Amino acid sequence: MKIKSLIVVGSGPGGSVAALEGAARGLSVTLIERDEVGGTCLNRGCIPSKFLLSKSRQLVEALALSDAGIVVRLETIDPRQMINRKNELLGTLRQRIDQSLKAAGVRRMKGHARFVTDHRMEVIASGGTTETIEGDAIILATGSSPNTPTLFPKHPAIVNSSTIFELEYIPKHLVVVGGGYIGCELACAFQGLGSKVTIIEKEPRLLPTQPEFEMAGMLLGRSFEKRGMSIWTGTTVESVKSVDDKRIELSFSNRERLEANAVLIAVGRSPNLQDLQVSRAGIDLENGRLRINEYLQTSVPHIYAIGDLVSPVPLAHTASWEADAALSTLLGKPTPINYSLIPRCVYTWPQAAAVGLTETEAKNAGYHPRLDRYHFAGNSKALIENESEGVWISISDAQSHKLLGGQIVGPQATELIHLVALAIKAGLSARDVSDTVFAHPTLSESFREVVNRSLITSKAIANS
Repeated sequence: MKIKSLIVVGSGPGGSVAALEGAARGLSVTLIERDEVGGTCLNRGCIPSKFLLSKSRQLVEALALSDAGIVVRLETIDPRQMINRKNELLGTLRQRIDQSLKAAGVRRMKGHARFVTDHRMEVIASGGTTETIEGDAIILATGSSPNTPTLFPKHPAIVNSSTIFELEYIPKHLVVVGGGYIGCELACAFQGLGSKVTIIEKEPRLLPTQPEFEMAGMLLGRSFEKRGMSIWTGTTVESVKSVDDKRIELSFSNRERLEANAVLIAVGRSPNLQDLQVSRAGIDLENGRLRINEYLQTSVPHIYAIGDLVSPVPLAHTASWEADAALSTLLGKPTPINYSLIPRCVYTWPQAAAVGLTETEAKNAGYHPRLDRYHFAGNSKALIENESEGVWISISDAQSHKLLGGQIVGPQATELIHLVALAIKAGLSARDVSDTVFAHPTLSESFREVVNRSLITSKAIANS
């Protein structure tokens, strides 16, 4: 059947791209969103957290100018003004998405969507009115929501990664439960703004669920402690007790007790699946989750699922990439995704980023991987910027020198990682990078430095 009409459920970075690209490819597109356009990423996730991190980092850098004889004094921090500025920024970005959707001819519907059949959905507006629509194909992009263990009661000072951005005060002591990338980023942000921060993580290291960040988790842990944070790994929360509206008492498995002025729960997210009533469409579930194939199709081939709802790499840019791949498939050009080529980024300081294969993955793929390291302490630009903490790791094949992966902990890691991503995508070798001229002084010349190590070592072995 030729696809002429498309229903997209969810307007985050996956859904909005699916709607815009679908319209650009000649489809009649209806986009359903029950909240604000932009999804979690824009409204309660990526953008608010990076805004907070940016302001916090700018403050830390300004105060550090005293090392160069420039003394800046902090007079006051107005959290309400920060919230207002953040909301202005989000409003501007939402407006731009709205304008793009309107210009593309995408029909917008606001309300809660659920299946009637495999081609039909009903949209329930906030006032209770219901409208039924039909589409040749459907893309589900409903995202995910923060997990909240039942141990934690409702309390104005107990927040999650969606609600923390509305705190109207800087906590004197913030306890972060969960040492994943969300917990680490927000711990950095609030510590930079003056909070005492304690991170509680049940696993032995920070960033525990991501094998590519094993090294990063250990380095970040040391860096955080050096800056005054307390990192309690191998620890769980055993009890939570309210003292008053801005004080919570917690006890832990290590027999310690703390009083916090705010508690951030950052223990993962769950897909927004329960309200879709997918059984009406005949969609199969596996262990309570949507089962998809390599082309992002559910068990009903004309129904696709993308983004945090199903993705093994639940990031905003992953969802956008999946949206494009799903559209290509439903229009007759099946396009699988190579998830190893998607950069994974942590916006702490130092930042952390990874792309490509890990050493173990490279071995499993039949390569003979070698790891080369270059420390930012040897980079002139990093020293100038007073950000010399961290390391760049390059993973290449020992025989062909083909670049397979990279991991960076250090200044601007989330920007520099795209050099590695592009090199891997283009099939470049260490020699190709080494033969490229990099400006000096720059952080990016560290890429040439690290890959040169594999070439120099190989040449030395050949001449021995």
